[in-house]
Amino acid sequence: MAANRVTEIKVAHLHPDQVERYEQLHRDIPAGNEQHMREAGIISLRIFREGLTLFMVVESDPSLALPDRVIDHELEEEWHRLTGECFTSIWWDASEIYKLHREDSKA
Repeated sequence: MAANRVTEIKVAHLHPDQVERYEQLHRDIPAGNEQHMREAGIISLRIFREGLTLFMVVESDPSLALPDRVIDHELEEEWHRLTGECFTSIWWDASEIYKLHREDSKA
């Protein structure tokens, strides 16, 4: 059901001395955090880095979000605290300025 998919691009900047720490945190993401993302309807979340700039691509489908999901707020707050210390500027939305779309063709 690609019609329900939403793609978001976010950008953030790291402190120069926090690059390795930020990458290390993402090599060992707590299972609970990943579960929260899946239960929120996230299909794919990817983070790219160029120098000190991070780009996050999030594909989600709101129809896949569990309406009665239970969030461990302490776990989420700790994750945001740990990763947040790495940023000079935290995630903001990138603006789409161009899109090439290929229509599915049926032969």
